[in-house]
Amino acid sequence: MVVKKIEFEKLIIERVILEARYTNGYLYWDNCGRIWKTVFEKWPSFKEMELSPQRAVLKMHDEGLELKFDKNSVNINQEYPPSSFKLFKELSDMIIPLIAQTFEINSFSRIGNRIFYLYPTDNIDEATAIVKSTGLFNIPTEKIEPFGEKMIEPKARFRIQNDDIGYTFNLSAISRRIDVSLPKPIKADTSKFISNAVLIDVDYFTRKPVDLSVLDCGDLIDTIQKNLSYNLIKLFW
Repeated sequence: MVVKKIEFEKLIIERVILEARYTNGYLYWDNCGRIWKTVFEKWPSFKEMELSPQRAVLKMHDEGLELKFDKNSVNINQEYPPSSFKLFKELSDMIIPLIAQTFEINSFSRIGNRIFYLYPTDNIDEATAIVKSTGLFNIPTEKIEPFGEKMIEPKARFRIQNDDIGYTFNLSAISRRIDVSLPKPIKADTSKFISNAVLIDVDYFTRKPVDLSVLDCGDLIDTIQKNLSYNLIKLFW
């Protein structure tokens, strides 16, 4: 099998997540409604999914966008975001400082930005061959033969870090199916669902507290994406 060459521009971003963790966010119980009100005033299309003493969950279904927050963290994630991340960054730039100021939090214990990339393939064998071509699975045939004929479902997970930041990488070949049961004559459009692919899951995280005064979420997202656009494919291939 001829292994296709992956290019960063051909990767599809399936999901992007930004998470900020903090301690002593006890004012959540007093101010959840205030944050909820501020979000709805700016984005009326958000729908309340859960509002409880444990957490608040809001969703903007048309944009695949979800906002969750509680006394320990705020999590923003979007499915299949536009490459500009415009709405994702706009929400991040507003909601994270808002929560910090409302909960009287001056710094975050951890900032994380996770991105799931997919490279679609015709079948699982093609995805497996691409993952094996990284060189991370160069196990001699004589070592495999006592257990079977071939290696399937190769996966790799590792972390690269320094004193300030780190990246966790997950690489795998995936094959999945979508199972939707709807009453007739309603039909679900599954034409864009990706069944077989190479999955590259990248999780950026800070290793030291981040002061609110120096945090710029939009700039952070752009910087991480720029770094990945230059270096992600080089790391594996």
